[in-house]
Amino acid sequence: MHSDSSVTRLKERAGPLDGKSAFISDLHLGTAGCRAERLLDFLEHLNVENLYLVGDVIDLERMQQVVHWPESHTAGVQRLLSMAAQGVKVTYIPGNHDARIRAFAGSTFKGVDIRLNTIHETAAGKRLLVTHGDQFDTHLKIGSLKEKIGSAAYRRLVGLDVSVNRVRSRFGYRDVSIATAMKLRFKSAQEYIARYERIASDDARKRGLDGIICGHIHKPAIIEDHGVVYYNDGDWVEHCSALIEDDSGALSNVHWTESPRPMDEMRVA
Repeated sequence: MHSDSSVTRLKERAGPLDGKSAFISDLHLGTAGCRAERLLDFLEHLNVENLYLVGDVIDLERMQQVVHWPESHTAGVQRLLSMAAQGVKVTYIPGNHDARIRAFAGSTFKGVDIRLNTIHETAAGKRLLVTHGDQFDTHLKIGSLKEKIGSAAYRRLVGLDVSVNRVRSRFGYRDVSIATAMKLRFKSAQEYIARYERIASDDARKRGLDGIICGHIHKPAIIEDHGVVYYNDGDWVEHCSALIEDDSGALSNVHWTESPRPMDEMRVA
């Protein structure tokens, strides 16, 4: 039985976002697609004991070609370091876009632990593998999803998202993700996502774990699959999403928008 049991928790923007743990990935700081203002707003509301940065935090790969680093990106990094200094246990698991940081796995930088992957035990006693997830591309025998649909085309769509949403916000309209809408129109992309989710779930099952938390494919989800649970915390380019564990150990996805709404309602309109 492969069923999607994803639940999006909506929140009121006025109060703090409390929980035991938070998982975020695919921030892609250093690129024009990063929604750094939303990320900073999220981090300022966040009140957790553990924060996992699940890869592609700073896009070192893209920055070799072009660097986009406004003040909001500096503020995002400073907020993360501030959280670590204030006692939040911050764990950084590099991804494929910040793979050079994997060389420092096992060390700590300004209170941030760097790991290749780790096991997170929830308050309910569930043991979950936390990993970026790019290693599963080799099992799919194809490149990443963005490579499959075309990296240059994907960047253009994300750039269009930024421009369109800047205009929409001035008129009080909700954000849209043209990149997401176009990506999911391709059958091959949908098949890639489904296969990726199965392979990640199988990896957790083989390890004898209760589930897996990853990022990489920019598709937030919570899927129960034959006794293990696949969690994807999404991204901060298309979805502005995070995975939050509450004090009971239950995990849910949060979509951080000006007008909070369920993720499955997000469409080009």
